Amino acid sequence: DDAFDPQVAFDSSGNALVVWYQSDGVNNSILDRRHSIWANRFDGSSNSWGMPELIETDDAGHAFDPQLGFDSSDNALAVWVQSDGISDNIDSIWTNRFDGSSNSWGIPELIETDDTGHAADPQIGFDSSGNALAVWEQYDGNSNNVLSNRFDGSSNSWGTPELIETGIGDAWGPQIAVNSSGNALVVWRQYDGTSNSDNILANRFDGSNWGTSELIEAGTGDAWVPQISIDSSGNALAVWVQYDGTSNSIMANRFDGSSWGAAELVEIGNAGH
Repeated sequence: DDAFDPQVAFDSSGNALVVWYQSDGVNNSILDRRHSIWANRFDGSSNSWGMPELIETDDAGHAFDPQLGFDSSDNALAVWVQSDGISDNIDSIWTNRFDGSSNSWGIPELIETDDTGHAADPQIGFDSSGNALAVWEQYDGNSNNVLSNRFDGSSNSWGTPELIETGIGDAWGPQIAVNSSGNALVVWRQYDGTSNSDNILANRFDGSNWGTSELIEAGTGDAWVPQISIDSSGNALAVWVQYDGTSNSIMANRFDGSSWGAAELVEIGNAGH
């Protein structure tokens, strides 16, 4: 049946994995059609694809929105959203690990346990030691928050989900960048609760702990869809869309390894959005 939202990543040897979600064609009492998470591997030595493989087996509800990342040892982690199929069909964040030495997937694992509200938009990034950080948004019964969980590459185990922002308004669409040293930055869109606009905020992981969420733009109009990238020295650039009262512009801010600068307009095409 229909397949959606492929994501692809390469390892250091030229092999690749792709993940997607796909309907199994079965109608159930919860959703019109049940969707599952699938994967396939591309062998760089033979330039050939393997066989598609189901990497989650919980048929209680719909699974979707997979994301994928490799570590430097050719292991990978996939994360996705999955309904628990009970009560109000709460969406949770799940993961599965690909072992690069055996070229095989493990057992799907739940990495968040807050069943108050839906979780969505998972993202994942690795450092050079095989540690990873996953982030997502989750409703707590009052507002949407941004949470994170860390994968320890030495023990191949996940930690405990952690709230990484404390704003009063809804937060959406987190994006993460992790460098080789294990430093990370997350950016997201968040309602400020006062001026009826959405802002761009960020938080930094120093390899051990998260800091305090920080506003990185000071515009008067809505800002949304942030993206971020980080280099090996811990410098980063965030970009986003922002309305200036007339049109939508592209803004950026630079993190110099210790602090953010001032938001800056990076395009001047005022003829249109």
